[in-house]
Amino acid sequence: MKTEIYLPQIIGRGYGKYWNDKNRYRVLKGGKGSKKSATTALNYIYRLMKYPGSNLLVVRQVMNTHRDSTFAQLKWAQERLGVTHLWKNTVSPMEMTYMPTGQKIIFRGFDDVLKLASTTVSDGYLCFVWIEEAFEIASEADFDKLDLSVPRGAIPDTLFKQTTLTFNPWSETHWLKKRFFDNPDERISAYTTTYLCNEFLDEADRAVFERMKIENPRKY
Repeated sequence: MKTEIYLPQIIGRGYGKYWNDKNRYRVLKGGKGSKKSATTALNYIYRLMKYPGSNLLVVRQVMNTHRDSTFAQLKWAQERLGVTHLWKNTVSPMEMTYMPTGQKIIFRGFDDVLKLASTTVSDGYLCFVWIEEAFEIASEADFDKLDLSVPRGAIPDTLFKQTTLTFNPWSETHWLKKRFFDNPDERISAYTTTYLCNEFLDEADRAVFERMKIENPRKY
């Protein structure tokens, strides 16, 4: 049996261009409550099922932080899309497998950059990379090591290579600002979102931000 879903109802508003973006670098700076991680998780579960042969590498600064963040978020996305029965999720090793095709979601940490840079898949192409909480990556050189290694190689015309970086607002001196926002090139799509595009927040959540706007404008 086929299950039909209406994506705009599941995803909500404010991320249409981001969802469909195929640029080489997709960079998303989002405030708390902006649903940036939830939308990205939904996007990747959808993408792997849409693009046979594609695989995803998910990266954080520290490997052992995935379980309660990206891994949990991607499991939630499977449930939200009604496709949990099509995925096999394991924590040892930590990976997700789309069972109809064997496509993988692999998790790694920047705390072992050399191992990270040598990551490969046995089937298909490692063409997608998601760096969550990219603000935690203090060294631009570490990012460059990953960027020069994954994704790599030729891929079919039916696929595309993309690295997505998601994070909360930065310090003005962080390398992310200069590289992706101050001096972007045609390969970069940079986005900024806030809680205002998250219609799934309730009134109590919104009240917190509205009070912050008055009492602590700089933090807001």
